[in-house]
Amino acid sequence: MKKVDILPRMEAEDRPEQDIDIARVGELLFTAAAEGLVVVDAMGSIRMNNPRLNDLFGYNEGELKGRSVDELLPNALRDQHAAHRTAYTKHPVRRSMGINMVLFGQRKNGEVFPVEVSLNHFNIDGTRYVMGLVSDITLRKKAEVELHQTNQELEERVEQRTVELKAAEQSVREALEKERELHQLKSRFVAMASHEFRTPLSTIMSSVDLIGRYTEGQDKVEKHVVRIRNKVRELTAMLNEFLSLERIEQGHVRVSPVEVDIVHRCIELIEELRGLAKPGQSIDYDHHGDVRTVTTDSQMIGQIITNLVTNAVKYSPEDSAIALRTSITDGELHIVIRDHGIGISKEDQQHLFERFFRGSNVVTIQGTGLGLNIVKRYVELMQGSISFTSEPGHTVFSVTLPQHVAAYSNEPKLG
Repeated sequence: MKKVDILPRMEAEDRPEQDIDIARVGELLFTAAAEGLVVVDAMGSIRMNNPRLNDLFGYNEGELKGRSVDELLPNALRDQHAAHRTAYTKHPVRRSMGINMVLFGQRKNGEVFPVEVSLNHFNIDGTRYVMGLVSDITLRKKAEVELHQTNQELEERVEQRTVELKAAEQSVREALEKERELHQLKSRFVAMASHEFRTPLSTIMSSVDLIGRYTEGQDKVEKHVVRIRNKVRELTAMLNEFLSLERIEQGHVRVSPVEVDIVHRCIELIEELRGLAKPGQSIDYDHHGDVRTVTTDSQMIGQIITNLVTNAVKYSPEDSAIALRTSITDGELHIVIRDHGIGISKEDQQHLFERFFRGSNVVTIQGTGLGLNIVKRYVELMQGSISFTSEPGHTVFSVTLPQHVAAYSNEPKLG
């Protein structure tokens, strides 16, 4: 029996005797291998195989010895394999597993299963033999099929989802187009209505003024004239609110600053608003400080003050006072409007500046719910801020604007 010393050279007294039986190890490896091992001669006859190969193909021990290796292949592939085997015998090369060759074996019971085979050759006493290492890859192939099916299902889902998204996108585009058309229609209607209503309202107001002159001193007639005037002013204010909102949303608003004497401007506005006051109501104005000149958009600031004072008049009882205060400090214009009206409930305060919102306690008072929304937008266009505090019987609105407002436009930018 051949012995091989596998330890490094050492002194005799330090080196233990540990020789290994190569033949015994080879036999153990051949028998205990996890893959099937088969050795065939040049004619393709099986000369030896390990127990694992018997297990893979369903044969008993010693049953394969002497048989053709072709019997381990499916019937349809045997003739083709014989030609491949002959060619390999003439020009043998080492072939490792995992070279993406689709191979199949056939068990004794006829069952076909996928395998992976590596080949090597060797010579003993001038005779050439070929050894094959065979692995059953059924589980791996099954996993690959399942993975392929999963990928295919995912691709189909992605494709289906893509179709659905394209359909949804088309629906959204169509909806946006319809919305754009409706928006344009609404814009044309608001512009047309504002223009068409102004003419008859102006005529009504002129006629009422003439009637008021001709019937001066007649209390009953004068009472109705005042009522007609107030209603015409209310309708005009409503039209102005709709038109202002439309211009803001369409991006047609420009901040055009000019030099304004805030005291003169407020007095001018109060004189126009006194006609809206209820019996016994007063609108008081006071300016703190010597500085009274600002650079701002005169029309916008007029809209802001008019709307806030009008609300104070509308929601305050008779015989109550509305106070307007202005001051200029540290480069800022401060506007404060106080009233003693019905107040704003806690539940309504968070929605106060929303479009078309009206408080739950003002349902019997005429209004559009647009005024404060427009005020807030004008304030923001002029880089300012607005806040309020309110409780039953007391409401205060505070507006802060730069003393010198910069020119600005909310028109959509091209490009």
